[in-house]
Amino acid sequence: MLTVRRTPRQRVAVPAVLGSLESVAALVLAHVAAGGEVPQPLWLAAFGALVYAASGPVLRRRAGIRVVLPALVVVQVLGHAWLVALSPATHAGHGHDGAMLLGLSPSMLAAHGVAAVVTGVMWSLRRRATEVLLGWARTGVLPVPSAPRLPARTRLVVPRSAWLVAATPTRGPPVVVPATARA
Repeated sequence: MLTVRRTPRQRVAVPAVLGSLESVAALVLAHVAAGGEVPQPLWLAAFGALVYAASGPVLRRRAGIRVVLPALVVVQVLGHAWLVALSPATHAGHGHDGAMLLGLSPSMLAAHGVAAVVTGVMWSLRRRATEVLLGWARTGVLPVPSAPRLPARTRLVVPRSAWLVAATPTRGPPVVVPATARA
């Protein structure tokens, strides 16, 4: 007989959206701090969609952070270099010359690195939060408390036979011979 069991799905849409917003905010702040201009909203939305698409497999544990995060950084840096190549006049803050790699200054590379670190930390924290919240939502996870065990009753063993009573050691004088004092 075939039994079909439905397993609960991990809900990662909301954590992925929050992570995308955090990652885009970190990217913009780091980009502006490194001397660049705020990217156009279309490119921010595209980067947010990219982070959202990468967040799903990471938060569901189908892909590791150590695999997805470097790929996301490479795509981010190549996208930045592509934007620099398409519009050199709008990125005057980057100081273009032949010495820079893909149109990126060292401070801009550091800014993209900071944004990547924020994304990685966000993914690991969201993974853990998702596990904890799903653990709380499952029924029957907590063990049923058992009744407390009562201590075993001790029985006082009382000798019953006369021989056993006579053979039982006692402290003090024997019981059969009365202790009398002579004057």
